Amino acid sequence: MTEWDIYAALDFEKIYETMRKPAFIFDGRNILDHNNLFKIGFNVFPVGIPGTQH
Repeated sequence: MTEWDIYAALDFEKIYETMRKPAFIFDGRNILDHNNLFKIGFNVFPVGIPGTQH
């Protein structure tokens, strides 16, 4: 819900490792690197643009 840099700089690989699968990211501000998140393994759901799913 915010564009703070702290959210874009999180260690998403570590977060992914600890999550139940399938893992989802909902990016309501479109500040994250969706391609990188998809490569890590996330299903990415941004607002206003097509998402990526495994």
